[in-house]
Formats: sequence, structure tokens, C-alpha cells
Amino acid sequence: MSNNAIIVKDLNKKFKSGYGIFDINFSVEYGKVFGYLGPNGAGKSTTIRSLMGFIRSDSGTSNVYLENHANFKDDQTLVQDLVQYDSWTDANKIQRNLGYVPGEIAFPIQMTGIDLLKQVFKLRNMTNWDDVRKYIDYWEFNPNMKIKKMSKGMKQKVALVIAWMHNPDIIVLDEPTSGLDPLMQEKFVKLVQKSKEEGKAIILSSHIFSEIERTCDYVSIIKRGKIISTINIKDIQYNDEKTYEIKFKDKVIKSDVESSKWTIKSFNDNTLFAVVDNKNINDFIIKMGKNKLEFIKEHPLNLEQYFMKYYQNEIETDVADSLDNIILKSSTKERAISFELIKDTMRKTLGLWLFSTLIPVILIIVAFSIMINDSSIKEMIAQGNESWTKLLTQATVGLVVSSTGITYSLMLVYLLTSGNSIVAGEVDKGTMVNLLTTNQSRKSVILTKGGTFIFSLFMSIFIQFLTTIITISALGKGGEINFGLFAMYFFGLFLMLYVISSIAFMSSCYFNKSAASLSVAAGISIIFYVLYFASQISPSVEFLKYFSLNTLFKIEFTSVSEVSKYLGEYIALAVIGTGLYIASYFTFTKKDLPL
Repeated sequence: MSNNAIIVKDLNKKFKSGYGIFDINFSVEYGKVFGYLGPNGAGKSTTIRSLMGFIRSDSGTSNVYLENHANFKDDQTLVQDLVQYDSWTDANKIQRNLGYVPGEIAFPIQMTGIDLLKQVFKLRNMTNWDDVRKYIDYWEFNPNMKIKKMSKGMKQKVALVIAWMHNPDIIVLDEPTSGLDPLMQEKFVKLVQKSKEEGKAIILSSHIFSEIERTCDYVSIIKRGKIISTINIKDIQYNDEKTYEIKFKDKVIKSDVESSKWTIKSFNDNTLFAVVDNKNINDFIIKMGKNKLEFIKEHPLNLEQYFMKYYQNEIETDVADSLDNIILKSSTKERAISFELIKDTMRKTLGLWLFSTLIPVILIIVAFSIMINDSSIKEMIAQGNESWTKLLTQATVGLVVSSTGITYSLMLVYLLTSGNSIVAGEVDKGTMVNLLTTNQSRKSVILTKGGTFIFSLFMSIFIQFLTTIITISALGKGGEINFGLFAMYFFGLFLMLYVISSIAFMSSCYFNKSAASLSVAAGISIIFYVLYFASQISPSVEFLKYFSLNTLFKIEFTSVSEVSKYLGEYIALAVIGTGLYIASYFTFTKKDLPL
């Protein structure tokens, strides 16, 4: 009966990028450890994910053979048959029975290690907690700590406990010792060796050659998604050629040690390195023995040397080909990154933007619907006491575009919060360093972020303007309003909020802490707001209005022809806002950031 635990045959999985795995073939026997070697991106993790049933292959087969204890002979003796399971169609059964350590560990960060282990314990229907406890003790760590506070090595230990705790017959390990210190790596090797002696089948993907050599029975090397070599570890250890190092006591010239039967790798300072086939070792020793020797030493071939010997020429060719085929398109790349930056900037504040925009939109629709259909208002209009034009204009000013309206209040919160997070928030979280290490310049970063911030403000005001016009028109009163006048109202609201956004943006660029940025920007906006209303209390304190930018935003005109009286205020708002954005640009591009 076959002793295979895993058989992968002609497995293919190609991604849109062109990368993937192609014609992968290997098998793993029970009681053996299979090593999987290759550089990053070669296809190791893709193979393992296909085997585990996390992704579906394009073609080929990947089968896992697990023991079935459900069959009995006539005399009731147990028969342990191996049942074949397909990696994709039977993924749930395979994942339930295998032990697995992924290449990238992602545990729920709010849980403690012990809570996670208990949850897995219950999910696997285990009954003996001692099976878990022995591995916690073996790896010598405290599982009561929250996962988000654990180091990389501690998380790796939790993953190793999960992989072994249910005593699986097959264990799949993808870079399992990443983050472990040398002492724990040694314990890992011993655990793998013990598991192999117990008859378990193990797949081990690792970059540590000594780890593979000490644990694996055979190794496959993968490159660009294809297995380019499979070799038994013993064939490396007992290979057909040997490397010798010889130090001569007396002066020896190179011609004295040369021969067609061996290859001289180097000969310097009376020290010879030579590669000799096993059949020529006697001739080599005899010839070298004609000289006085200080020492002779054999350098056995190890896995790393085999890997590099097989791989070095291909690596050098790949690098050369890649460099030759590089086409520099810096401007196109920068535009692509800018587009990604725009999306990222908008995504981070999208929820608050939607809230600040949709609440006024809903309020506008509801308020005007109620107002226009109100019987008492209709009666007032019929009696000639009021006009629809005056009432609709007053409602728009009071409800939407004034500094006491719902739009101003909600957008104020949005601008202060979002403006603070645009730069200072990213510096505070340490994410700005990732952005500035791309080929995107600081100038491009700040212009993209500032432009996106202004655009989001403009779109919010524009959507509310359209909603107001469309709602009034849909209710049959479109002819009662002055579209130009309403446009000037909303434009004035935009300019005032534009100035506030520039204050928030400037604060975010100046400070490296989000708390300081938000405090300063919010403080300035509140002071302006308080001074504006305080100036209206009595003539004796009217001078306070000159210290508030809110004074420049007044809705006191009722026709487009009166706008000229307030044109200077609109221009002042535009100049102040633009000036602060320009200052923000230079602050960010010139200032050192703690990245």
C-alpha cells in the first residue's frame, strides 16, 4: 500500500500579473520531511495555499491522503486506510486535520494568546487541554498577553502551538521560524525531527539552509513558479566530488599541483582549493603528498552550496536581463501613484464626508417638502402676506448656507477632523514614511493631498446646492427662486469653509502630532466664531468683528446685483484660503518630519 501523504501533479495557477506556479510535481511520504526552497516570489506560498485549499488551481491535481479509522475486518481488528481528499473540493476536511503555519500570520489582535488557543481547541473538538499545555511549555512563552502586544517571535510560537496541538498526521510549514531566536530555532528542529520519527509527513518551506539540511529528507528548488531541481539530502552529503583545502609548508608553484583530473578553484599564499571527483582522490592525495603539507582539510558540499551552484548563473542572467529590459517611465509611474494617493486620502475620511454631506441633503429634501406642502404657508401666500421667493430664500439661508446652518456645523467638524489627519495624523501613526519612500516627491504628495481635500469640500457644497435646486423645482416652485442668487450663497459658504479647511491643513502640515494639530485648528475656528457673535452684542464691542474671519461671510443681499457690495469679502476669503494653502505647501516641503 502506498505511504504517500501528499501528491501534487501538474499543478498550475497563473495570476493576472503573469506570475504563478507551473507544472508543479512532488509527493510527500509519511515519516518524511519535504523541503521547499526558492527566493521570495518564486511560488512557494502559492503552492502551499493551493495545497491547503485557500486558492483554486487552474489545472492539475493536489491530493492529501488521510487515515480513515472507520473500517474493520470481520474479526473487528482496525484497518487504517488512507482516504484521498482533493485540496479544493475537500478543503474543509483537509484544513480541519492538517497542521499549518502560514507565511504571514494574522491573528485577531484584540484577543489574548490563551483565548485564541481555547477557541481553536473548541473548534477542533479537542478534549484534553494537556495536549495544548505541553506545547506552550515547550515554546516557553506567556500566552496571556494580548496578541497586539506580542512580538513577531511570540506570535510565531502561538502559530506553532496551533499547528501541533491536535497531533496532526500532516504538517505544512511556510517560513515557520521567522522571528524565532537561535535557541527556539534549535527547539523547532528537534520538534520536527521527533515528529518525523512519529511518522508524520511534513512540508517545510524555509530560507534557512541549515534548518532544511538537519530536518528534510529531500528538497525541491522552485524558480519562477517551476521546480528546477529535486534532490535527496543524502545525495548532497555524499556527492561524487569533494573540495579540499591544502596548506603547503614549503614554496610550491601552481604547475606542481595542476592536473586534468581535478579543478583548482584557487591557489594563493601557498594554499590550494581544489575540487576532485571521488575516483581521482587517490591520485590527488599521492601528488599532493610529494610536497610537505601543513594541513589538509575536506570541505563537504552543503545544501547552500548546492543551491547557489545550481542557481547562481540563472540569478546573474535574470538580473542582467531585468536591467536590460528596464524602461524608465517616471512621469507615468508618478501619475499612477498620485491616483492611488487620491483614492487613499479620500478613503480614510469617506465615512465622515458622507455623513457631513448626506445629513444636510436629507434635511433639505424633508424641510422643503414639508414647507411647500404646508397649508398654513399656502394660505399666507394666497392672502399676499408672503411670497414663495422670499420664503424659499430665507429658508435656504437659515437652514443651509448661513454660519448657523446645519451644513456649516457639520462641514466644520469634517474639515477639522479630516484636515488634521491628512498629514499630522499620518506622521503620528508612522504611515507617512511609507509614502515618502516611494518615487513620489514631497511636492507631489502635498499637492495631491491638498487638492483632494479641497475637491471633497467643493463636491459636498455642490451636491447640496444641486439638491436644493432640484428639490424646489421638483415640488413645482423652481420659477420662484433666483438660481444666480442661490449660486452666490453657496459659493460664499464654500469660500468660508475653504478658509477653515486651509487653517486645518496648515495646522496639520506644521505639527507632527495629530492632537496638537486638531487642538490648534479647532481653537482658531472656535475663537473666530465666538468673536463674530460677540461683536453683535452691542456697538461697544463691534470692533471684535475685525478679528474674526466669519465677518467676511454674511448673507445679507437678496439679489445678484447687490453682490458687488460683498465682492471684496469674497475675494478676501479666496486670497486668505489660497495663501494658507501655499504656506502649507512650503511648510511641508521644507520641514523635517520625524519619520
